[in-house]
Amino acid sequence: MKYKKVFVLLLLVCAGASAQRSYKLTSDLEALKPTNIFPENAQTDFVLRDGSKADKKATFEGKTDKDGNTIFTAEVFATAKSHYDVNVKWICSKPVKKGDVILAKLAMRALYARQESGEAVVNFYMSRKNYDGDKSIIIQLGAGPEWKEYDIPFTALTDIPLGEGEIYLSLGALPQKVEIKDVVVLNFENKISLEKLPVTRFTYLGREKNAAWRTKALKKIEEIRTAPIAIHITDSKGNAVKGAKVEVKMKTSEFIWGTAVNEEILAEDLPDSNEYEKNLLELFNTAVIENGFKGGSWKQNEKKQQQTIKAFEWLEKNGFRQRGHNLVWPAWKFNPASVKTLAEKDPKAFEKYIEDEIREKTSILKGRVIGWDVINELVHEKEFFAYLPKDIEVKWFQIAKSIDPQAQMFINEYGMLNSIASPKNIKEYLQLISELRTKGAPVDAIGIQGHVGRQPRNPEQVISDLELFKSSGLPVQITEFDINMKDEELQADYTRDFLIACYSSPVVTGFTIWGFWQPKHWKPDAAMFRKDWTAKPNAQAWRDLVTKEWKTNFIKQSDSKGDVSSRGHFGLYEITVTNGSVVKKVMYQLNKESQKLDIKL
Repeated sequence: MKYKKVFVLLLLVCAGASAQRSYKLTSDLEALKPTNIFPENAQTDFVLRDGSKADKKATFEGKTDKDGNTIFTAEVFATAKSHYDVNVKWICSKPVKKGDVILAKLAMRALYARQESGEAVVNFYMSRKNYDGDKSIIIQLGAGPEWKEYDIPFTALTDIPLGEGEIYLSLGALPQKVEIKDVVVLNFENKISLEKLPVTRFTYLGREKNAAWRTKALKKIEEIRTAPIAIHITDSKGNAVKGAKVEVKMKTSEFIWGTAVNEEILAEDLPDSNEYEKNLLELFNTAVIENGFKGGSWKQNEKKQQQTIKAFEWLEKNGFRQRGHNLVWPAWKFNPASVKTLAEKDPKAFEKYIEDEIREKTSILKGRVIGWDVINELVHEKEFFAYLPKDIEVKWFQIAKSIDPQAQMFINEYGMLNSIASPKNIKEYLQLISELRTKGAPVDAIGIQGHVGRQPRNPEQVISDLELFKSSGLPVQITEFDINMKDEELQADYTRDFLIACYSSPVVTGFTIWGFWQPKHWKPDAAMFRKDWTAKPNAQAWRDLVTKEWKTNFIKQSDSKGDVSSRGHFGLYEITVTNGSVVKKVMYQLNKESQKLDIKL
């Protein structure tokens, strides 16, 4: 790969703070006496490729702590055109030969990262100055608020003379601030094979097969999500019928198992439309139009608007419950430039513009959606409010509720279940919700986005995070789940465990993934199905739990008393009783209050 355009290059040169030189190796690796080719001293300087001021786009500094270790801090203020447009670069202190076996080690954490997972996105790579061939290594690193250590083994692909080796961290993927420490790049030359060097493999606590938290959570699911199914069968004279065939089939789970859907593929007859629809019908009972109803999208493209309505109608016809997403997304970057221009020119007209769009969308879908994300990401996105009256968000909730009183009015937010910062974020979120409700906003339910990066949070901690929402007295839904990583085994295991953690929480009433097919997924690595529709392991994890273990179906025969008994997950059931030539079907809603069902043939 070649990346020639660089608009900000943060070049570390000259003498300055001493770079961290201490590192830990196993005794056998230590005995090989590798050479550290990371520079001993580093100081910040800016080299600009476009003539602009670097400090308006990114900053970088290295400071020595009380123990004499260097901690580098890099901050990027806006997403660059390319990930590789913002780089930190170090010059190797020693030459390297082609084929040398190298181990890079560093630790990193994100002080903040402006994306839903809250995880920084930083690429590590090493190359030779002005070399047109491939980089020796390019690897994406992800870190949350906790320090994460990385072992990155690779082989030099070319000779690198002294002064021409370049060690990079690229940071332009998103606005973020990261700290980096304990950086070393160890050259083992030809003394060891690459396979014998340590490599960071992401995992999480509680992943093991017989984890105690999972056993406890599955027991909790049985307690809070299931109830006895008791059926008594009699003939026309009231006598118990023995040996009747009783088929119990769940038609719709009470719990929401949903996905975001692409409006175009449902609205148009495209090559993959049939396969898309087949998997949608098999795996989900609820859907949300991913983009078509979003604030900022609805009025911008007439064809897209028509596709949105057509897709909505297809879902409606096929029995899907639907969530509306969203009415207001209060940040300029999610809206056309004309919206900001209107706000700056005429704030009153801007206020009316928002309210008119709320009224239009809720009127079109009145009585047809189970809920609306009224405001999306209010904790993080506040740019609209400099041009609007105080507490205008309360009015937005009131308008939506007055038009569609049967729909649950949600607030939707990210950063709640995916890092060590989650409890703090939840506290802030709950405080905001409390203030809105105190001022009269009809906030009926809480939406939590479940975007997970490369380092998943311990599922037991996810459960304790969800416990914090009990104090609100409001139902919670996981509204946007995905795991963006290339490690498909880890992805599948965490899909399983995150589902178990959430379904075991009594505050949670629904779980929606944010897309399922790679070509129509905002994070392609997070999808359940590849481009050719082969299922990834995470699809199987979803299928095993949602469509099998937690979707009750069985066939039994009535006993001598005419009874059939079992246990099932809450939902609407179709029960078919066959006794000789007599067949009777009944619908049955199972919940905690359900009584024995008497069926008379």
